[in-house]
Amino acid sequence: MLKKLKLAKAYLEHGDDLAGALVPDDAVVVDAPPDGARPAIDAALDGRYEPAAELLRQQREQRAWEDRDVVVAGLGRRALAAPQWLDAWRQAQPDDPDLAVVDARRLVEQAWEQRSRDDASQVGPEQLRAFHETLAQATERIQQAIDGSPGDPVPWALALRHARGTETDRATFDGYLDALKATDPHHYGARYEAMQYLCDKWFGSHEEMYDFARASVEAAPRHARVQSLLLDAVLEHLAVDPSALASDPARVEEAIARAQGFVDSAPDAGHHLTAQTRNVLARVLFHLERHREAYEQMRLLGPYATSYPWGYWGDAREEFLSHRRHVVTLAAGTS
Repeated sequence: MLKKLKLAKAYLEHGDDLAGALVPDDAVVVDAPPDGARPAIDAALDGRYEPAAELLRQQREQRAWEDRDVVVAGLGRRALAAPQWLDAWRQAQPDDPDLAVVDARRLVEQAWEQRSRDDASQVGPEQLRAFHETLAQATERIQQAIDGSPGDPVPWALALRHARGTETDRATFDGYLDALKATDPHHYGARYEAMQYLCDKWFGSHEEMYDFARASVEAAPRHARVQSLLLDAVLEHLAVDPSALASDPARVEEAIARAQGFVDSAPDAGHHLTAQTRNVLARVLFHLERHREAYEQMRLLGPYATSYPWGYWGDAREEFLSHRRHVVTLAAGTS
């Protein structure tokens, strides 16, 4: 009771100032597209594919793989609800490798939506049937994207996610990783999908997941986005075991330091590359009861919530806002 009274007093003294430094709740958006991609995405929603096709062509030629991965993901998700522009692109340029990768992403997203995020034991037979049928449709499109864009790691990220859904054997998975090394060995999206394959709830173990994540960050430049992968492994473990943070404190601290190092070294990278890392930092720091640090990540995030990690615990936007409110209250108590 005394602790609650102290928190209430601290909030009255400092809470308004802390809350006032955050963007209003109604300004928060989930998975906001890159600023430079907004015209292309808006045009796609209006039924015009040309701006998206041009943007992806430029990114492919410039080998801007991290940006391309985010744009492909955004376009693929939006094509689920409004596919007309993708149909028009398919009629006009059926062999375009950029069309192939967006269409492949659409199909993979559709498959996972059909399956849902539930534990395998809670997924019904009709869901699983639809899931595998859609993944089967995606197979050809992923291969077209790989063949049409040599050196591009984005289709390999899709292949690795596809491998998880189709329960691909370890030898084939390892072959995908070898192919990834020949494109961009430090590509975050592909490394993240490989880490998921190796985690305990799929085909590996917590330690195998951690070993892969650590090897990935140690091999990569300090400014690379993949430096946040070890923190992703911590979050993945935390999502299934609330005591995970206590199992290896040194590893958790290393993960936080590497993720923080990435966002500190990339101040101009754009929210589409740094926001997810800050969201994961905020969640992990909250669980560590480092509330002032968690609050600082929330402040720096501004309106940019991301579906990962918050979607693990429910509706992403509501989870983000709920945790933000808790963080303000608890951070006020440390002021």
